[in-house]
Amino acid sequence: MNKTELFKSAYIYLYKRGVYDKAKVASFVGKTIDAAAYKEITGDDYVDQIETAN
Repeated sequence: MNKTELFKSAYIYLYKRGVYDKAKVASFVGKTIDAAAYKEITGDDYVDQIETAN
């Protein structure tokens, strides 16, 4: 099992137990998981959030 799979497994565990919500899992996309893993974990497609400064 590689690092990406380990992170994904940990996030699945924490998401299913309510420790992480969708926003928290989304914060890991591009860092430790990809959009496909986000969909596996949450069941939703990942939509990239664009931050804007006001």
